[in-house]
Amino acid sequence: LLHEMWLGGAYMPFIDDIFIIDDIFSLEEQAEKKYHIPIPNVSYWDSSPAFQKQMAKILVLPELSLPWNYYYTYSISAEDRQQVLRSLGVPDDRLATVMGLLLQSSTIAIVNMINLLVHHHLKRLCILQPAYFSVASCCSMFSLDYGIEQMSFVQGQPQIPLDRILTKGYDCIWLTSPIFCTGYYPDETHIRDIAQLRDAGMTVIFDESLALPGKELIRSFPVDHNLFAIYSPHKAISINGLKFAVIVCDKRYEDFLEQWVDVFSGALGGSNRDAVFHYLSPNYLDCCYPAYKQYIKRTKAAVERVVERFPFASMLPNTEGHYVNIFTDLNVQGGHSIRNFLEQTIQASMASFIPSELNGFAPEQGFGFRVNLTGDSAELEGAVGRILQHFDTLYH
Repeated sequence: LLHEMWLGGAYMPFIDDIFIIDDIFSLEEQAEKKYHIPIPNVSYWDSSPAFQKQMAKILVLPELSLPWNYYYTYSISAEDRQQVLRSLGVPDDRLATVMGLLLQSSTIAIVNMINLLVHHHLKRLCILQPAYFSVASCCSMFSLDYGIEQMSFVQGQPQIPLDRILTKGYDCIWLTSPIFCTGYYPDETHIRDIAQLRDAGMTVIFDESLALPGKELIRSFPVDHNLFAIYSPHKAISINGLKFAVIVCDKRYEDFLEQWVDVFSGALGGSNRDAVFHYLSPNYLDCCYPAYKQYIKRTKAAVERVVERFPFASMLPNTEGHYVNIFTDLNVQGGHSIRNFLEQTIQASMASFIPSELNGFAPEQGFGFRVNLTGDSAELEGAVGRILQHFDTLYH
């Protein structure tokens, strides 16, 4: 649902989920002032000082860009752009027909991607949830018809509702890999399902902004005129201040994308250009990525130890990456009741979180929340434990 405000003779829509997140931060601030202690949010998107300290030891940046000139995709040599595509998994024999549009962020990539779907006469997009919230908002902004279909999570096994997708008039689908906020990558069954969608003639967009090196789906599905993919290699390892995004697609879309990027986002910043060259350097794959994995392996083990103590809570198996989702069998529905529930939880546990429903999970799956494993391991273990203990006290 959208809030609306009358402004200058027109209704301006607002996004309820963002208001709820603002409420969460406000509740945290109120508790901090009342109790004079920090309230950790286990879901927050920024990493902890502990993670940043470890990564800073091994981060080596390329020579910084000069501040004078504009930078665009074509400002970076064709050879370097091809090396970006190679690193993402495009084989050499496909490079002549594949392009990569370099952008400032995945959010901007989503805007450009939805615009392309509209101008190339796609009619109805299936957004497979959970997915990043701005996809649906962009569809509304560009007047692209869309529908929401939900992944189901049955006994730790995510399932794509293939029959529903194939029978509801969609001609394109937005798939997020890993499954948003879970760190779970498509398994063999999902790969077969995606292949069936492709065989049915659907245009497929892979949102792989958080895909780790070697996990990219374009290693399994060749890029053609009906397949697009979005990547942000630094975002995937929780480096959010120095990053770039790239739309990988067939070269037939090159002129269209390079023209419209001037409308929606303009030139790259110097830090985006620097991030491209850092991604191509050995420091990204040989140093930063291993350090990232080492850190989150430790914090994940700490969180798993906590979850194991509460039979009503669970995590998906075999996950990779810094976001995981904790599922519970609790049922909390409705905006006001969620806010009251969050306020009660913060007061009782001195910890906070972003509910899974705000990340696109269906309420029928049970109440849950995500955990950012780049947090401080000791703080995460204590905060997650206090939250689940509060749930246990309320409902079990």
